[in-house]
Amino acid sequence: MDADFDRIHFVTTTKNQQKLVYRGKCYTLKRTNRNDKYWMCTERSRGCRGTLSTNLEATEVIRTREHAESCPVNPHAFYHHQQLGELRRLASEDTRPVMEIYDELASNASTNLDTVAHFPTWDQARHTMYNRRARRYPRLPATRQELRLTAEQTTTKFGEQFLMYHSPTNDILIFATEAGVRLLAQSNCWCKDF
Repeated sequence: MDADFDRIHFVTTTKNQQKLVYRGKCYTLKRTNRNDKYWMCTERSRGCRGTLSTNLEATEVIRTREHAESCPVNPHAFYHHQQLGELRRLASEDTRPVMEIYDELASNASTNLDTVAHFPTWDQARHTMYNRRARRYPRLPATRQELRLTAEQTTTKFGEQFLMYHSPTNDILIFATEAGVRLLAQSNCWCKDF
């Protein structure tokens, strides 16, 4: 068994929760006692009762409890989680399309035969990457009445107002300058976009 397999590694999940990876198993922190930390297997929902206790610094394993036979051992769990974390980070920081970011990292991983089979698949990474990308932008309002725009967002570079509300009911948005609205008023045919 190689020495890296017996080392404690840490990975961060999409919800910024730390997980411990040891001997191909993944653990979440259950509690911190006065002298140690108690970790539970992430496959607990599938019936695994495996646990792990470490010192307070989580640098040394004190004791372990057996895992269920159905609990998979993945010697490349750390690499897999590490790559998912990198994809997540790049999706939130990089402005390129998500698929392009994934393709670049996947092609880099494919140069090494030891890692190519353990790189996250597109199906495993897609949701994580798009979720992280969506956090960069404000949530869309549920109704038009919740829409709040600053003066800078409603004027042209020349200072003309181009976003107007229909005054009596305040339910129609018009994206045009005043000159554009006058031109539209002179037209014989109007089209409505839903």
